[in-house]
Amino acid sequence: MSKKHSLIYQRLFFCIFWVGACFGFVADEMLTSLQGARSMVFLGLDALWLLLAVLTVRRRSHLIAIGVFITVSFAATCLVNGLAIVYWMNGLRDFFGILCAYPIMCYFMGDDDRRARFESALDRALLCFLLVQAFCVTYQFMLYGAGDHCGGSFGNWYSGQVSTCIYIASFHLVHRRLDTSRFFASLRENIVPVVLLFPTFLNETKISFVLLALYIVLLLPLDRRYLVRAMWMLPVTLAMAWAAVMAYTSLVKDSDDVFSLDYVTEYMLTDVDEAEGGALWDIDHGGVTDVPRLTKIAYLPLLHEQEPGHELMGWGTGQFKGGKGIAVSEFAYEYDWLLMGSIPYVFHVHIQLGVIGVMLVAAWLVMMFVMKPSWSGGRDYNVQAYALLIILMIMCYNDSLRDLWMCSILFAFLATSFKPIKTTPKRLSV
Repeated sequence: MSKKHSLIYQRLFFCIFWVGACFGFVADEMLTSLQGARSMVFLGLDALWLLLAVLTVRRRSHLIAIGVFITVSFAATCLVNGLAIVYWMNGLRDFFGILCAYPIMCYFMGDDDRRARFESALDRALLCFLLVQAFCVTYQFMLYGAGDHCGGSFGNWYSGQVSTCIYIASFHLVHRRLDTSRFFASLRENIVPVVLLFPTFLNETKISFVLLALYIVLLLPLDRRYLVRAMWMLPVTLAMAWAAVMAYTSLVKDSDDVFSLDYVTEYMLTDVDEAEGGALWDIDHGGVTDVPRLTKIAYLPLLHEQEPGHELMGWGTGQFKGGKGIAVSEFAYEYDWLLMGSIPYVFHVHIQLGVIGVMLVAAWLVMMFVMKPSWSGGRDYNVQAYALLIILMIMCYNDSLRDLWMCSILFAFLATSFKPIKTTPKRLSV
């Protein structure tokens, strides 16, 4: 494949990423007339993403895995649950990111020239991404205060997702340029992406504290001097943790009990037997219901008792879509109280494709980590550990893996963990 074609594909990738990553903020805050076009814009981005995958995905194992998932999703939706093919096609869009992002990244990383050009462009894009989030989140914070409105360039209700992406982008930029032989001096030289973590303390995302702790722990090289460096980093870690807590408690109203065990328990898990009644009461009284994340997962056995026969293959794809051009399914209409609000990704997959779907997604993710690409000469275990822990958190925290821009950042990050050669540390400039 010619260099000209690969450059076109790279530009198409970044075009999809930037339009998807910035449309929300532009439509919410700048050109509100665009809000009605959101569905069509994202449909167009999905079509371009599918085209990019068709042009770049060539590895047999990737094609087989994608083909198996598509076949199972069709069987679960149209054959087992009897839904129209339009539900399957529309619902399958939610899986375009997780299915195709890593194989597309492997294409860009699979050739020396493509890899050098793509990694350079990725670094510039991620630094620009951090600067954009610093502006957008600060603007949203000043306008709305700390909360879900502070979703950065992704727009309203994307606070958790943008915080995760900020940590991935910052970690990638700092870690790539760290000179481990002069760790602390090199860290000072590349301090810009660290400073650009500050928007994550403006949007009330509790997951940021976990991401920050992992960021600090895994930024240190995993070698024989790890414990020595960790002791030196301990004062810095404590100072950053203290600053994060102080910033959060000073910016967020009613945050005194946020760090208590009772608050965390109620935030993530409540009584399963009372979940439906409490949610329906909120809806009947004009409120917004959001059953806690772990409660939704814990409710699944009870749901299968009420709706038997869906354990293995779920209720079909498209349960989290519809309502505009396509009507919602009967299941989504009846259980809207359960499908609203924050959705853990494992719940997202299980509702649509059952136990088999969850197993397929798990196997696909394991394949990404275990099967070393042919062009790889080694692994960066710090990057892989951070990527793995983030994926595990997403499974129980939100459904951000259904979004192309989230998958673009996360799986580009994972692809760069397979290193054919050791790169020379460079100072990051703005």
